[in-house]
Amino acid sequence: MLRTIKGKITVGIIFISIIVLILINLIIWGIFENNLQTFIINDMEKIRDIVFSEIKRQYPISSEKNSLNNKNEIWSVLNTVSKQYDIYLSMNYFEDNFRQFAGELLEEESVENIVLDSDKKSSLLYIHNQKTKLYATYSYPIYIEDDYIGIFAFQKNYLNEYNNNVNLMIRIIFIQLILFIVMILVNYIWLKKTTDPLNDLATAMTFIGQGKFSNGLKTRNNDEIGILIDHFNKMEDQIMEQMRYLQLEKKKIEELEKESRDFFNYATHEMKTPITSILGYTQLLQKGNLDKEVTERAYSRIIAESERMYKLIQNMLVVARCEQLEEYEPESFNIKELLAKIIYEFELTFNKQKINICFDCDDTIIFAIKEEVRTIIKNLIDNGIKYSQDGKISIKCKSEDYVCIIVENKILPIPKEIREKLLEPFIKYNYGEHTQMSSGLGLFICKELAEKNKAYIDYKIYEDRICFRVKFINIEQ
Repeated sequence: MLRTIKGKITVGIIFISIIVLILINLIIWGIFENNLQTFIINDMEKIRDIVFSEIKRQYPISSEKNSLNNKNEIWSVLNTVSKQYDIYLSMNYFEDNFRQFAGELLEEESVENIVLDSDKKSSLLYIHNQKTKLYATYSYPIYIEDDYIGIFAFQKNYLNEYNNNVNLMIRIIFIQLILFIVMILVNYIWLKKTTDPLNDLATAMTFIGQGKFSNGLKTRNNDEIGILIDHFNKMEDQIMEQMRYLQLEKKKIEELEKESRDFFNYATHEMKTPITSILGYTQLLQKGNLDKEVTERAYSRIIAESERMYKLIQNMLVVARCEQLEEYEPESFNIKELLAKIIYEFELTFNKQKINICFDCDDTIIFAIKEEVRTIIKNLIDNGIKYSQDGKISIKCKSEDYVCIIVENKILPIPKEIREKLLEPFIKYNYGEHTQMSSGLGLFICKELAEKNKAYIDYKIYEDRICFRVKFINIEQ
């Protein structure tokens, strides 16, 4: 129990309450004793006054001195008062050392001691508190005209009054005990209600350590515990958000690792084909005794496969970003002028391959890395040259809310299994001998560079034509 806040507070309240109750009861009992002592003093003085009043009332003719010396008269008064107040009364005469009394004597030694202690001068009151009785002894010396007559001695039992105080004190303690129990129960219920959110908070924190979340604890109050729970809920939300972020990052890393493995596997497979061809034709040439046509064909294939492997390696370096001779920065440039220059650079190839270009471009400005946009367009045009079936390539550029570059040409049917994957690495299809020069990375490089420049590339295949579109959002008006 002492390990919990509720237990510590409860034990503390019980301990403090017991100390306070003890002090209160000691104070109350002290008040009772003082009141009882005051009552005894007043009672004795009252009885003394009554004795003298009765003597004067019953014997008004006699002088005071004669009345006190008249033993019969005094005894009559003492007897009357003793019966009325249940008290022991005595008159000790000095001249003849005579004592007359009325009532039951409780303790003779006490009467004799108080008479001696008064020494004919003082009025004394002794209160005797013993195990089974409580009584008071009172002495009052009598003088008439400076003549010492004797001493009155009273003795009365006050055990009933004392027992009444004890009984009252017991009732007070009993009531205090009931109130104390009620207070402890109320305090326990209140503490339980107050500390239950702390228990919920501790449980929720344990669950978080196990990877479980509470989806937010309810705040019952606006006190410090409520503030603590609010902070815990915010912390839990942040942890959940970080966990989601880490899961996404983990998934991205796993995807990147898979792409890296696939890229490596595709690359090694693609490089194996030209190397095998080069090795085969080289071994054939080593044997000799080949006619001129076969020799020229072998040399052509070796050159073609070497160029293919070189281009493959160059594209792989671009994709892997392992070769960067210069770090380019985005700039504003005229896309129509760039397209015109690229078409001019391909002019010899167009003439050799007998390709007709349909060029239509709006005069507009975009903001991007110029050399990377050049690479995108050159790869799309090179792809059109390889796969055009009617010797025509359409190059357009339209400017609306964004700039869209379109490269379109006629193609042979594309296998169904790769129709939706043309922008992935090492995806290619062969229709004739010339298509073997493709590395399968050109369109993938276009996609990577487009994303880097905050552009978007896609394609549509309809009937016997394919249309590539590159959309640039960053337009400078």
